[in-house]
Amino acid sequence: MIQVLLRIAIWLIVLGIGYLMIGPQVFDSSGNASPFKSVSALYLPPPRSPRLAEYETLAQQRPLNPDEMADYRALDKSRNATFWQQQGISVESALADVTSQRRQHLVTLLQQGGATNEEIATFLLVAGRDHPDLLTDRQ
Repeated sequence: MIQVLLRIAIWLIVLGIGYLMIGPQVFDSSGNASPFKSVSALYLPPPRSPRLAEYETLAQQRPLNPDEMADYRALDKSRNATFWQQQGISVESALADVTSQRRQHLVTLLQQGGATNEEIATFLLVAGRDHPDLLTDRQ
């Protein structure tokens, strides 16, 4: 019994020292001190090209042949590269005139760009985590 209490005490001391060394700001997930909050702009993903949408529809119907698969991957890679290079329209500028239902308006913009439901859910998750003020309604 004493060994158990001694181990608990040692772990509490180790965790306390770690907490003091790292600092409370790492463990604070409140709005202002969130370690995920970002000051960089968040950009809308580029719209899907008609050829990319065509290949995705075709892939659901049958396996793509190697030439089609190579073309599909090149188109998808180009689309993703444009997004990660932070080019195009920022979410802030796209929602500049919207004061209420900003989240729903962003979903509509993403759907118009051809984003899938999974991509929309992921985008909203990241936007809510890294840029929570973008999705809140404004007066």
